[in-house]
Amino acid sequence: MTAAIDVGALETAASSARTRTFWPGLMIVVAGAVQGDGALITTAYRGMSPVSDDQLSFPWQGATAVTTSLIWGATQVLLVLGLIVFARQGAPHARFGRSGAWLAVAGAALYGVAHLVSVFVPDAALDDPAAIVVLTCFGVGTVLGAIGLLLAGVALLRHGTWTGWRRFTPVALGVWMVVMLPLQFTAALALAVGVYAVAVIALGVALIEAER
Repeated sequence: MTAAIDVGALETAASSARTRTFWPGLMIVVAGAVQGDGALITTAYRGMSPVSDDQLSFPWQGATAVTTSLIWGATQVLLVLGLIVFARQGAPHARFGRSGAWLAVAGAALYGVAHLVSVFVPDAALDDPAAIVVLTCFGVGTVLGAIGLLLAGVALLRHGTWTGWRRFTPVALGVWMVVMLPLQFTAALALAVGVYAVAVIALGVALIEAER
């Protein structure tokens, strides 16, 4: 009887652990999928947009620009929530791994701030103070996210908290965010975001599978 109770308790604990990582992982997957779709649409529309490329909302304008910023901002909320669970449960217990994961949370939150601010100044020129705030949030967010995910990713590789392909996903995303740094201010940004989105989806799937 005791053995049966112990087995049941273990099964309940395992089920609870899967639930704790499934929904946050799914949030990350959804965030990555929406951002990837947005990157593809943005890339396709760049060549036909009537908006100047020195405007913050390029290639979008008017209500479309505002709606786009709101949608992308909402995906950042999902990403932040998912990364919080990664920091609390998915990242290794090594101090620098945990610290890195929380840096990634801060970086994702700055992306959200950037999208929120851009809602109010979609027509701003790139040299306007408000636009500079937005671009700075994106730049600093990318730096924090890259450093954080690289630290967490290296810790995962060293401590084996995740196994198989999953353990490579944080460091892969961190590496790509480093690559994105010089691309953020070029015409290749939308394509770079598309690759970033694929890496985000992979991280979300890895978090979902972490407790299986």
